[in-house]
Amino acid sequence: MTNVVLSNVFVQIFAVGTIFTFLLNHFLEFIDLRARLRNGGKLPAELEEFPAAQVFDREKLAKISAYENAKYFLWIPDSLLGFALTLILVFSGFYPWLFNFVCRFTGFPNGFMSTYLCAFAFFVLAGIPSSILSLPFALLKEFGIEKKFGFSKMTLSLWIADQVKSFLVSVVIAAVLLAAAVGIFIVFPKSWWILLVCLLFLFSLVMQVLYPLVIAPIFNKFTPLEDGELKTKISALMENLGFKSNGIFVMDASKRSGHSNAYFGGFGKSKRIVLYDTLIKQLETDELVAVLGHELGHYKMHHIIRKFFILIPIECALMYVLFRIAQSTLIYTGFGFAFADVPVEAVQFIGLFLANLVAGSISELIMPLMSSLSRHDEYQADAFSAKLTGSPDALISGLIKLNSENLSELLPPKLYVFWNYDHPTLIERIRALKAAK
Repeated sequence: MTNVVLSNVFVQIFAVGTIFTFLLNHFLEFIDLRARLRNGGKLPAELEEFPAAQVFDREKLAKISAYENAKYFLWIPDSLLGFALTLILVFSGFYPWLFNFVCRFTGFPNGFMSTYLCAFAFFVLAGIPSSILSLPFALLKEFGIEKKFGFSKMTLSLWIADQVKSFLVSVVIAAVLLAAAVGIFIVFPKSWWILLVCLLFLFSLVMQVLYPLVIAPIFNKFTPLEDGELKTKISALMENLGFKSNGIFVMDASKRSGHSNAYFGGFGKSKRIVLYDTLIKQLETDELVAVLGHELGHYKMHHIIRKFFILIPIECALMYVLFRIAQSTLIYTGFGFAFADVPVEAVQFIGLFLANLVAGSISELIMPLMSSLSRHDEYQADAFSAKLTGSPDALISGLIKLNSENLSELLPPKLYVFWNYDHPTLIERIRALKAAK
């Protein structure tokens, strides 16, 4: 029998937010489907003047719609079951039961080690139900949809190995972070919010260095780009901009997928340029240099650093709100937690978990703002690349080919883009580049 208090304000915010987010996402996905059915077979007029757009023949346009539809119809049951599971776990009293269960085996509360073991066991076990539920859908997406449309090169053994590696890496990182967080909770019970923000900021900086050097090689092989025209042009581009890196590397992405990408990894002396081998096969040299110029635009225009400085005060404000919520006994009793002779200070990790549960239910409301800021940066990076290369044509041609190879939608509805897209659509990017030209 659940002890969740339906009249509790935190429970009500969680319930309303979860239901609203569920309905909103289904509405957005439905209007996207409706737009595909109406426009999926049409080639936008903006593309007709570009020779590269010949890849969008009737067969390719139909394939794009079929790919998006397949993902949508798999998403529906995944979303429905995920929504139901979220409500069941909360309103059945699963989380209080789980907390009491792990307390019996960890001796909580009895110092740092018992608190740490209790928190670690709670967070790991709390994530198991959703992980089990998502597993068949992940398999269907990888070996059903991605295989069917020619993207996935995965074998079952490789997929399982990746899942095991991801789990182990996540557990190690979470164990270290949680140990530091629990120590902060215990030593600084009245000011842990600001120290936790500092910890997360420091963690982000450390991961910028560790990811390309330690974590990424666990999953993929990185080899230096061979000498030739491509390397010469990229090196000249970097030298012209004063961009110093630890090297230009090619990642064996084709071992797993046909999707393509390029990115900058690392921080300081560990910076490196990474090109998917699929990207090198799909684009001409000038097109690839233009796409890389876009990525360099993010660096030269300080988009990453700016995001850090924007996010720090936002994270401070958000963490303080979560801290204040975690200090209130109202959120614990509302979700069915009862602590006999245990002060609130000793269960801050539970308070933070519940506060995140409530905040996460309404986080969808800030998605348009975050997406808009991201799209703004993408426009700037496109303009930078066009100016750097002297013409937007190579970038436009490269973007058309990438859109075609990745089977991305050409005419999604504006509301869907406004809410969900962190990059402008292909048509929007071409319009902006033509206007700049």
